[in-house]
Order: sequence, then structure tokens, then C-alpha cells
Amino acid sequence: MVSTVLRRSLRRALSTLWREGEWRMSFGSLLGICTLFQFLLLGLLAAAAVQSLLLSHSDLKLEIRAGAPRGEVQQLLSAILELPYVERGIFITREQALAQIKTQDPSLAAFFEKFQVDNPFPDTIGVTLKSLGNYPTFSAFLSDARWQQLVDPALLSTITHQEERVHELLRVASGGQNLAVILLLLACAILLFTIIEFTRRSALSRSEEVRVELLVGADGFTITLPFIWEAAILLWGSIAVSAVLLTAFLFILPTLVPALSSGGALSPLFTAATPIVAVTLPLTIALEMLCAPLLAMVGAWMGVRPSVRGMPLHRL
Repeated sequence: MVSTVLRRSLRRALSTLWREGEWRMSFGSLLGICTLFQFLLLGLLAAAAVQSLLLSHSDLKLEIRAGAPRGEVQQLLSAILELPYVERGIFITREQALAQIKTQDPSLAAFFEKFQVDNPFPDTIGVTLKSLGNYPTFSAFLSDARWQQLVDPALLSTITHQEERVHELLRVASGGQNLAVILLLLACAILLFTIIEFTRRSALSRSEEVRVELLVGADGFTITLPFIWEAAILLWGSIAVSAVLLTAFLFILPTLVPALSSGGALSPLFTAATPIVAVTLPLTIALEMLCAPLLAMVGAWMGVRPSVRGMPLHRL
């Protein structure tokens, strides 16, 4: 019995949407809101990727004092690589640093040659810590008397300043996440109000049909069910189209923002965000599809009920 009612109401909803054109404006509104929702969700995931990137990798450059014995520098590098919280360490000579500048910034290298500026770069050790929480421990390691003749003590304050700056970026990312959540909730509210208005206008335009159903003794659920189906169909369509638009945007994003492409300044962020988006986004869209009937039910009930209450013999 219930399945028969559901099938009949679904057929009525499809025929009504096919016959009438009022749904097009509502579909456009729903599509705009759903697209905004998807991009806000993308922003939320991007903020999570920023936090993950800041917490998982911490890069430092240790400037070696001029004239430091190369053997002692190698001892320092070996000691750094043995630390359990160090992910990577590499020794970069001043000549290698200058060669990198010639490749990465030819204009700066040309400036050095034009004004006969001697190589201004010191020998450095590049270190990547496994997490942001390893900053204090690594600073304590560098404070050891063995390394004071190799590493400038001012570097410790630089490391502390860098740690504070990373924490500030984490706070900004957290604030961005909170803002995205608030806007997502606001988008859900606007989506609900749009469904309510669509079903209200639809019920008013078919008031004679609704009145006949009331006269023959139809209950509130049976009357509201076609409107629920209509709202759910429009929601499913809006979610599907907005998901396609978001996917297309993600594919062309590296072209629109070259810094996100391989080797670009923001490529680490894009690399960190890719697995998060690839896993979370499909699950979220599937969840949206599952929640669409519930949202349609609430919106249709709130939209149809006031219209039917004004009719005689209402049962809602």
C-alpha cells in the first residue's frame, strides 16, 4: 500500500514538473545555493589541508658560520639526521645556493654579476621536522655547546619566531574553517527557505487539486507527498549539477592558478589537499544526496501546510 502511494505520488510529481515551468526559477535558485555550498565545502577542506600541511612539515634552514670546519659541519648533519623527529636533512654549500639562484631567479643573479657582488649566501643545512611540535626540542638540540661554533645563536630566536608565525597561520586557518562552517549552516537555512517558498507557491497554484483531495478524505501525508518528491527531485538535480561544476573547477584550477601546478609556490598545498578532497568530497556529496529527501520533506511540510490550513476540511 505504501509503495503504491509512493509510486503514484512520484509519477504525479514528475508529470507536474514536466507540465509546469514554474520549477525552473526554483531550480536555478537551488542550483546557485548548492554550488555555493560545494565551494564553501571546498574552502573548508582547503583550510583543513593548510592545517595539515603546517602541522606535518616544518622546514628550517640553519646558516653555518663562515669558516666552520667542513668535518664538524658533517658531524652536525649526521647528528641531525639521527634525531627521531627529523624527516629530512641536507647540506647546501654556498656555491650550490648561488647556482640555485641562477636557475630560479636569473634577474637576481644578473644583478650580482653586474655589480660584481661576491657570493652572499652562506653554507646551510636544510632540515624538515616531522611536526610543528618538534620546534622546541630541536631548538634545545641546537643550544648544545657542541654546535655553538657552527650555528649562529641568533638562529634560535629565528626558529622561535618562525614557530610563532606558523601558530598564527594555524589560527588564521582555524578561523577560516569556523567561518566556512557558519556560512555552510547559513546556506542550509537559505536552501530550506527556498524549498518552503517553492512548495508554497506550488500548493497555491494547485489549490483546486489539493481541495479535491481533502474532500475525498486524503490525509496530510498523501497530500504533501507529491510536493516532497518535487522538492527532492530538484534538490538531487541541483546537487548533481553543482558537483559536476565543482569537479570541472578542480580540474582546471591548476591552469587558472599556475602556482598550484607542479613546481609552483603553492604546489605543496595542492598536494596536501588532493587526498583530503578526493576522499571527503565524494562522501559529502553522497551524504547530501541522502539528506536531500529529509530536507525536502521538512521544507514541503512547512510550505504546504499553511496553504492547506486556509482550505475547508483541512487535515494537516
